[in-house]
Amino acid sequence: MSDYTPEQLAALKAAAAKGVTNVSNAVGESISYRSLAEMHQQIAVMERALASTATVRQSYPMFTKDPRS
Repeated sequence: MSDYTPEQLAALKAAAAKGVTNVSNAVGESISYRSLAEMHQQIAVMERALASTATVRQSYPMFTKDPRS
């Protein structure tokens, strides 16, 4: 399970799009990044973590032999 939420990722992406290197959450915690490049690296980390939590479903065909043959 990921420690990141989709809301955190969206907030970070929105800040990066504005060119702002400081991000605050609803609780009042603030994070300052040194550069936009560092923010983009964190966005990539968060996207990978959130993607790995997605459920992957695989199905396999089942075959039965016809008893009449």
